[in-house]
Amino acid sequence: MSAIDDVLKYIATNEIRWVDLQVYDIKGLMHRVSVSNRKIEEASFGNGMHAADLSEVFGPSDQGELVLMPDPDTLARLPWEPATVRLMCDIYTAIKKERYLKDPRYVAQRVETNLGAAGIKNALVGADVDCHIFDTVTTDKTTRGRGTGMLLDSREARWGPSPQSNEKTGSFVATPYDSMYSARTQICETMEDSFGMLVDSHKHGPAPTAQQSFELTERNLTAAGDALNTLKFITKNLATAVNAAATFMPYPVEGEKGNDLSVSVSLWKTSDNNIFYDPKEEYAQLSQTARYYIGGLLEHAPALSLFTSPTPNSYKNLAIANRKFGWSSVRKDGVVFAPFTKKNVKEVKRVVYQSGDPSANPYLAYALVVSAGLDGIKSKIEPGDPLEVESKKARVEKAMPSSLYEAILALQSDNKFIKGVVSSELLGDYLDLKMRQHQDSLKNITGSELSRYFNV
Repeated sequence: MSAIDDVLKYIATNEIRWVDLQVYDIKGLMHRVSVSNRKIEEASFGNGMHAADLSEVFGPSDQGELVLMPDPDTLARLPWEPATVRLMCDIYTAIKKERYLKDPRYVAQRVETNLGAAGIKNALVGADVDCHIFDTVTTDKTTRGRGTGMLLDSREARWGPSPQSNEKTGSFVATPYDSMYSARTQICETMEDSFGMLVDSHKHGPAPTAQQSFELTERNLTAAGDALNTLKFITKNLATAVNAAATFMPYPVEGEKGNDLSVSVSLWKTSDNNIFYDPKEEYAQLSQTARYYIGGLLEHAPALSLFTSPTPNSYKNLAIANRKFGWSSVRKDGVVFAPFTKKNVKEVKRVVYQSGDPSANPYLAYALVVSAGLDGIKSKIEPGDPLEVESKKARVEKAMPSSLYEAILALQSDNKFIKGVVSSELLGDYLDLKMRQHQDSLKNITGSELSRYFNV
């Protein structure tokens, strides 16, 4: 029985009334339309569904009308809406049945195709992702312009009345000071039981106030993007159900560590050959191919920032993180980390890009992290010595962008590595969006600006 048959059988035998068709725009935001179970048939997965006017999401298309093509492998029953299942969708043009070039999920799929052409069977992508879950968030929309207009509250907050506050760090704290343990457990069990997506671990984040951390199991590149988007979907819905508020904003609490997204990748030539692993290499059993991959990440890191740290707020998070431009298997403060957790075990050998945050569109971020590394392999870019080596080999010293505008400039001067992956149509829209966000950020007045400069 095919995956399509499984979907149709599940809908028919489980009292499913509605099918939630989900797509993501270039910002990474979900858009959905719920269609009756009567509209879903085998042809829906071959011809697509005319269920929404996608020009309202992506703008006018010169490729004609757009249709949704459900992915049967993403079937999941929504536990908070038991008569509804979700299906993630690819976007196609109606007439020619071609992929829509602005669909961010297609970018991830194109990279998977490039991997095959390079003789690589698979890229396994995992993620460590942070978020905040606040007890309440109050927004004052009636007095816009009179202040920052938002109050964040958590029983863990240092400014709150609760004795459960964590004054200095939240790293690995236990209950009752880890007040959201049950919530994280419910999120992870929903990910696994309802959506079939494994979570390796969860914990309180290092920030003392309401920060949560999740480690998502490595999956194929596109499926990894699906998993992070699903985590966001679950977390926000379960929080809303109990009148709490979840955010994946990079830097929500001033003075505390922000929310990070670390992207781990291993490349496999066959199911038994991790090309990042070399048991004969003295340094971390890291192969020369892995070093070239790291070289590609460092070479393109400033340009990558526009996709891995894509909001003005992201650069406040990067300022707090203060990562060193370099790599190591020992120090964890670099842009790239190559963990050496077990000797002579190829399954755990991976390279982690650490300079990202969860405001990223995961399809774009994951795809371009892998693309940057592949360019390093193709061009044999040496990463230089690890950070812990005092007299490092000569290498052009770079720095990460300190603002969204600097990231825009970096991508404009370094974008060859994304050619053939990101279409000119999507890239043009993305750059326009980022420039608007940068310009809007210049006009905003923050609470710290009011307190510091009011009496100048």
